[in-house]
Amino acid sequence: MRLPTRGPLVLIALLAVLAAGCGGSSSEDGSAAPPATTAAPTTTTPPTTEAPTSQPAGAADCGNATLLRAAQDAVQESGSEVNITSVTVVRCRNGYALVRARPDAENLESPNVFLVWREAAGGWEAVDVGTGIDCAGSPIGPELTAACEALGY
Repeated sequence: MRLPTRGPLVLIALLAVLAAGCGGSSSEDGSAAPPATTAAPTTTTPPTTEAPTSQPAGAADCGNATLLRAAQDAVQESGSEVNITSVTVVRCRNGYALVRARPDAENLESPNVFLVWREAAGGWEAVDVGTGIDCAGSPIGPELTAACEALGY
């Protein structure tokens, strides 16, 4: 009687191939080599480094000293004789700035100063100045509305 020899040989060959594919390849230090993969090429875009308060190229200077001078001018142009000695920059972006002006007298309120950068004039101009103005008030008018939107309010 003749036994079929091809069936068991095929089975042994398959087991040998499977065993070689499952950890049969390892590096000299005994760790398994990473499996070979073929992946589609990917393109990565470097993250932007633009800060939320950034200005477009060639736009206004949002530095504290520049905005202090602009706030001092805006308060004086409003008819106030209050001397502004410092500012807190609340937001400055998209050609607009909101600063809180600090007067030299302790008993005076700090007005908010909304500014817009005028490229043609090469400087900041006042949109609105006052102690009771902000972006939550209503009605605030079209110029202040544009400033608030540009500042992200």
